[in-house]
Formats: sequence, C-alpha cells, structure tokens
Amino acid sequence: MERDPQAHWLETETALHYARAAVRVGIWASEKVLLERHFSKDHRILELGCGGGRVSLGLLQSGYSNVIATDFSPIMVSLARAVLADHEEAWEKIVEQQDATALTYPDKSFDRVIFAFNGLMCLPSRDHRLAALRAIQRVLKPGGIFLFTASDREKGANAAFWAKEEQTDDEIPGDRWHESDTSPVFIHSSTEAETRGELFETGFTVIECPLSTEVAADGPLVREFAGETRFFVARKS
Repeated sequence: MERDPQAHWLETETALHYARAAVRVGIWASEKVLLERHFSKDHRILELGCGGGRVSLGLLQSGYSNVIATDFSPIMVSLARAVLADHEEAWEKIVEQQDATALTYPDKSFDRVIFAFNGLMCLPSRDHRLAALRAIQRVLKPGGIFLFTASDREKGANAAFWAKEEQTDDEIPGDRWHESDTSPVFIHSSTEAETRGELFETGFTVIECPLSTEVAADGPLVREFAGETRFFVARKS
C-alpha cells in the first residue's frame, strides 16, 4: 500500500511532540544568528509549517510583532494556537491554516518568509517543492528574504549515511521514509547544488547557505531535536 506523506503531520502524537518542542527547545542559536542578520522587528513575517509554534513563539517573545504562522495540518494549527495563547492570549489569532504549495495571500504581502526545520523537504516531491517555492516567491515583496533549512546528503553529519545507502534505479536520490513513534515520515535530503538550482528556477538568489554547525553551537536539546542541517537564505530576484 502506498504511503501517505501527509499522514504523519495529521496525527495528534506528532503535533504534541512539536508543541512540546515549542516550549522545551525554542529558537535554535543558529536560527537566532540568521534571524538577527536578515530579519528586522518591523518586517511582516510569514512562517510556513509552524508545527507546534516553536519559531513563531520565539519570534513574538523576541519582539517580532508582525508574524503570521501557518500549517496545512488542522491539529498542528490547533496546538500552535494553544501554545501561543498560553503565553499571550492574543497570539493565538496569528495562526492560520494554509497549504505552502497554494498560498492564498495576495502578491507581495510579506517582507520575510521562514520554513523552519526541513519543512520544505518534507513535501512529497520536487514538483511540490517547486510549487511551494513559486508560491513563496509570489507572496514576498521585491527583495524579500526566504529562510529555510534542508538536510544535506553530501556534507555534514548526514553524509556518511548517504554514502553507504544503496539505491535502486527507481528511487529518487535523497528521498527516504524514516520510522517514528507514530507513522513513518517522509523527508528529502538534498545537495547544496540541487537546492540552489530549485531556488534559481523559481526566482531566488542565494545569499548564504551554511551548515547549522557553521553558524553557531546549538545546545544539546537542539542537537537531539534537529541534528545538523543546512540553512538557505535566499532573496527574491
């Protein structure tokens, strides 16, 4: 039976895991460096794949007041609202349900977009990633910045795994289903060149793309939660 790449994100246990991370893990040290480098407190910010509200909670607590947090999963939206409302009742109103591949916001609505912790790479195919990138490019203002992460299969902590991984002719390089405490979860691990190509194809220019370990020393909770990943900071061309 064919696996459903959305199923994992629709389960209560998955949503609870990310809601706990919103409070327990918070903004990573590496995320904070890049947010402070490329985001301003007066920017209108869109978060995609907000999960339990980890990034949006950190942004709001740090004084970024013009934030919209979105997720396609109703249970994620519900728990993110609860997490944010637990800190400030009005904050629950910033969370909305949106499909990253078909955003309904008007053109040029946001100064900045963030898709944290490999969210773009959890979309089930290259076509879905390109659809999301085109939607993001559309809703960004001219010169707007898109910040996201992607698991790198050539460099860093994941390289050794992918170097040993045997692949059949009908498999797409980098595609993998991971077992979890609930249902299996799909993620694509890209190469830097591959993701640069997808960004160029959809109207972005890469500003920087360091591994998270090259940006800052994240603490043990972050390393346990996220491991090592590659940041991409891209400007709407």
